[in-house]
Amino acid sequence: MRAGIVYNPVKMGRDRLAAAVESAQPIEWSEPVWFETDADDAGRAAVDSALESDIDLLLVAGGDGTVRVAADAITGTDVVLAIIPAGTGNLLARNLGIDVTNLRNAVRTAFQGEEREIDLGELEVEAPDGTRSRHAFAVMVGFGLDAEMIDKTDEELKKRVGWLAYVDAAGRVISGLDKVRVQVRMDGGRTVRSTVNTMLIGNCGTVTNGIVVLPDAVIDDGKLDIALIRPQGVRGWMQVVGYLTRNNLLVTKLLRRSGRLGRQRTGAALGYGQAKETTARLEEPRAVQVDGDVVGEAIALRAVVRDESLVVRVPHRRAQQGVAV
Repeated sequence: MRAGIVYNPVKMGRDRLAAAVESAQPIEWSEPVWFETDADDAGRAAVDSALESDIDLLLVAGGDGTVRVAADAITGTDVVLAIIPAGTGNLLARNLGIDVTNLRNAVRTAFQGEEREIDLGELEVEAPDGTRSRHAFAVMVGFGLDAEMIDKTDEELKKRVGWLAYVDAAGRVISGLDKVRVQVRMDGGRTVRSTVNTMLIGNCGTVTNGIVVLPDAVIDDGKLDIALIRPQGVRGWMQVVGYLTRNNLLVTKLLRRSGRLGRQRTGAALGYGQAKETTARLEEPRAVQVDGDVVGEAIALRAVVRDESLVVRVPHRRAQQGVAV
């Protein structure tokens, strides 16, 4: 058995990571092979080189973008993915219950955790000029508040204060966020027309700082969860905040009691849905984010789910308490 290690040197020093790997890797395993990411390709070349090296386990120490690239590349292979959280959001790691605060715990999970098959989303984006691009996603895609917030986040501030930089960006963009007419169709059903300022399509539901925005989202249920956020003025935004607050309180309560989530709370300002495939056509182009990276503007989207297409290493379930997955 041999592990391949892809790491972002800006986010994780090799010496520190190597010490954690040496203490956790089983003695009978071969020496791991190491691959450093390049900022120009989000780690794609490093991941491809690792997969060409006859490995059984791929450890990825980087941000959500690098994890997304690895998840896409590893699908359809026999290699298991292990995430070593080293970014600002670490969204997939959080949703899987991986320790985002302790490197040694995360590395121990990589070698000693259990395997879990999870879904992966695939997003097709049609740009205003008619060109199309495809993007895998593990967590969430969308346009509106989340995409504009990510696009306007100060990178230097993010390096200093982490996820709080997103709060600063949200405060600057929310007042000027424009609404857009959108036509949404789920699983070939009827077309729903709505005016929204944010649309989210999620494979799992927890975002930065542990906030649950899609309480029904389960990472291996073969479905995508869709949220249409359509507040009317300040009162509407207060309703959205109220819905999200109640959803998070409900999630916490039910998880403590039974480990399961309840039905999503919805209302006039916030609507939910579930589908294996969803399409959306926008009246005007909007910036789109994929797992925390803005990938350009879109006039139309199509998202589908790849059922249980990715095998990841996660903590043993008895060790996961109070984690929304």
